[in-house]
Amino acid sequence: MIDHFFSELERLARQQPDTPALQDEISSISWGDLPGAIDTLAEQLRTAAGERIALLADNSRHWVLTDLAALKLGRVVVPVPLFFSAAQRDHLLEASGIDTLISVSDDQLIIQHLPARATPLHPGTAKITFTSGTTGTPKGVCLSTDQQLQVARSLAERLQGLALSRHLCLLPLATLLENIAGVYTALLLGATLVTPSLKTLGIQGSSELDLRALASSLNSYAPDSLIALPQILSALTGAVEAGVAVPTLKFIAVGGARVGADLIERARRCGLPAYEGYGLSECASVVSLNTPDLDKPGTAGTPLAHSRLHLNPEGELIIDANLMLGYLGEPPQHGPFATGDLVDIDADAFLSVKGRRRNVLISSFGRNLSPEWVESEWLAQPGIQQAVLFGEARPFNTLLVYAPSLGDNRLEEIRQRLNATLPDYARVGGWHRVSEPMNTGNGLYTANGRPRRDAIATRYHDEIESFYLPETQAWS
Repeated sequence: MIDHFFSELERLARQQPDTPALQDEISSISWGDLPGAIDTLAEQLRTAAGERIALLADNSRHWVLTDLAALKLGRVVVPVPLFFSAAQRDHLLEASGIDTLISVSDDQLIIQHLPARATPLHPGTAKITFTSGTTGTPKGVCLSTDQQLQVARSLAERLQGLALSRHLCLLPLATLLENIAGVYTALLLGATLVTPSLKTLGIQGSSELDLRALASSLNSYAPDSLIALPQILSALTGAVEAGVAVPTLKFIAVGGARVGADLIERARRCGLPAYEGYGLSECASVVSLNTPDLDKPGTAGTPLAHSRLHLNPEGELIIDANLMLGYLGEPPQHGPFATGDLVDIDADAFLSVKGRRRNVLISSFGRNLSPEWVESEWLAQPGIQQAVLFGEARPFNTLLVYAPSLGDNRLEEIRQRLNATLPDYARVGGWHRVSEPMNTGNGLYTANGRPRRDAIATRYHDEIESFYLPETQAWS
């Protein structure tokens, strides 16, 4: 499949040599020059880089070229999310046995050799994508070249009729969704891939968004497709409703977390063509997707051509095709994969994701987080007797805390100190003090001391919602 991918890029280069293939805020590379640029960098990596490359850089044409050159050369690439904490980054480098770190400075590649301890990889590993670390330690998913390109090819087939010609990479390229559904798919469609830095787009960390900068970039680069997280779509929809002008788009794929049908419908009413999809890293990203000709708002679309899936008796989605090679450091993946997602599949094959079998919050920026991790950090502080975290489909987390012996200033001091040690998606944006303990007597805790999260959310609904009241913004 890799030979077909690069031969297709060469065919497109002959067909449209003067059309830009890669473009960022500094420069561009034409389609005619793209194959040669990939080969030149591949030869440089052959002599200057090791076998396992960590790619730590902001979005740019350099990021894409490095990924493509390593893919063609057969080197293992490990994208490093910029929002990872220092501890998470160190874990990624050590667990993957990284011997080469590639970054970008002053519009130039920097290739740095690292002392590495060889760690075993699943045979055929071409990319290791790390989750956001639901428990603090990110988990590596090992994927082959064919597994990645299979998804890109299925997406290109599904989107072929839309005549997409300019795709803006709005998500970090280190995100598997953008890497495969954005980069590889757009290239197979012969589109111009626009990859300005995240700072240019107004995006910082995993959950900070400058909407004015984003709107300005959209008008400047004039894409006709992009991939958005629910929180970004929500903010962009609100801006357009307030009168902010954005270019006409043909397709906005929305994923990474659950998307409400009301948001999809709001977006479409104001001219944003939003379509929800579903996927996971263990299946090389996208599994299902809505498109203009096959669409049911409120669902995550129908399976892509390569997908095979079914539900177990509990309603959990089981996937049987294009599965990862395995988790890094764990046994190979054999047999069907249980996603942990509770799903309905209707008579027309549309998927509706209802929830999770275990306690994992997925923020509106698509970051996965185990609430027990953050709660344990708080519970380790003297005076904190109970702590329950919320943040499902929200832009930040909130905490209910029972600490009768601590004053408000002390609680805020704890929040700021703990936040400084956590990646941004795991931080507590605000806390609310509960006046009485949560226990079996009031139905908020189980007999073995576990929080009944749904009951607590109901009891403290207004207090939790108060943190998420929309802020009034003036648009000029």
